[in-house]
Amino acid sequence: MTLNILLLDDNPDDRALARRELERNLPGCDIAEVGDRAAWERELQAGLRVDIVITDFQMRWITGLDILKQVKAFDAQMPVIMFTATGTQEIAVEAMKLGLDDYVIKSPRHYARLPVGVRTCLDRKEIRARAMRSETRLAALLENIHLGVFRMSLEGSLEEANRAFWTMLGGDPSAPDSLRHPLLDQVRSRLPQLRTAFDTAELQADLQAEVGASDEHGRFYVVKLVRVRVNGHEAIDGIVEDATSLRRAGAEIHRLNAELEQRIVERTRQLQEANEALETFGFSVSHDLREPLRTIQGYAAALRQDLSARDFSNFEQYVDRINAIARRIDLMVSDLLEFARLSRAEISTDSLPLLDLVQEARASLQCEPAFQAADIQVDMPQDLMVRAHRPILVQALTNLLGNAVKFVRPDTHAAVQFVARARGRTVRIEVQDNGIGMADEARARVFNVFERLHGEEEYPGTGIGLAIVKKGVERMNGSVGVEAAPGIGSNFWIELPGA
Repeated sequence: MTLNILLLDDNPDDRALARRELERNLPGCDIAEVGDRAAWERELQAGLRVDIVITDFQMRWITGLDILKQVKAFDAQMPVIMFTATGTQEIAVEAMKLGLDDYVIKSPRHYARLPVGVRTCLDRKEIRARAMRSETRLAALLENIHLGVFRMSLEGSLEEANRAFWTMLGGDPSAPDSLRHPLLDQVRSRLPQLRTAFDTAELQADLQAEVGASDEHGRFYVVKLVRVRVNGHEAIDGIVEDATSLRRAGAEIHRLNAELEQRIVERTRQLQEANEALETFGFSVSHDLREPLRTIQGYAAALRQDLSARDFSNFEQYVDRINAIARRIDLMVSDLLEFARLSRAEISTDSLPLLDLVQEARASLQCEPAFQAADIQVDMPQDLMVRAHRPILVQALTNLLGNAVKFVRPDTHAAVQFVARARGRTVRIEVQDNGIGMADEARARVFNVFERLHGEEEYPGTGIGLAIVKKGVERMNGSVGVEAAPGIGSNFWIELPGA
């Protein structure tokens, strides 16, 4: 790349000697000479398309100081060398104040120094250009990064900060010390620690400030500080990071872990309850199914003995009892299968008109003699809706209604009332009867599998019907219970989500 030099001197011999020395030491350079005002003005109009200006101080039409001022006004970074024999020390000082880059005495032994001065000035210009580019890149980086960067004096005065800092903490950049923020208060509280340190010290992430009530967004910041020396004086540089999202993520992870632990505890409890229920269920099944089988075996043995003795007087009675017990076992197995199905089946719920479900339950019992003789009353709004699984709720209502008309005192007319009302977000369904009731201690176990409070001869049944009711209602996100007393009837209730 060609080096372009502008040489100003009104003495053509001095220009020739200077050109000779420059061309000898700077091969390939292009030197333009200016010896009068017109030539200088042409160079100015052309835009001073040169790399360096070399000017004499005392010329007939202008001084070197004026040339220096005009060049620096045109381009402050343009190197200027004053090459003169008429200047003084005072002139050299004044020129340096105006931005002169070098001052070379014009004498035969100093001509050789002129190319050295050119190289030095151009090197300094390149260094300055690199520094400016680096400073520009650094300034752009500081203005665009998402970290707040600030500088503070050791006395706590905020001196400067980047755009991200003001975006995070607010305030007026034109009046840095007017900013009031809890984070800066904590920074200032750490300054004594840094003022007493002899070496550069850094405070790690323990320097944190929770904004709390002073920030409507609840932001959380982390700041790191380092003591630095700038132009001979001490200062504090800080980097501020908005750690709100990280802190919230940590809190969310903590919450999820706690929730997971709670789920594990709950699931463990459920498994323990399921194991206990399974053990009870297995015992009940073993006992209540083996008992009728033993009875069948007994009747079979009696039949074999009577056949051997040719005694047929009890033959039909024993066969009838075996058939009755077999039917009972079949009903028990059917109820057990229904109970097991409710425990594992996928349950979906819909918004259903409750009155239609009650009528469906009544229709399923229409052929039962006890139901035909009973007085059934229904008290509920016609538009009352409930969130349930239709077949399961119909089965539960059927079982409750069947028990209500069955468990009555001998020679007593059964009276049953269906009552249903909306209670906030739930619907409560009650089946009230005038039956035999039950004791308080029986209410806690009446919904267990194979739980029977009375003998088979007095009130036949499998002992699974109420267990089916409880399991089905719980699968529909509801609850079931009973209010009763001996001899005055019972009130079985179901609560389900309303529609």
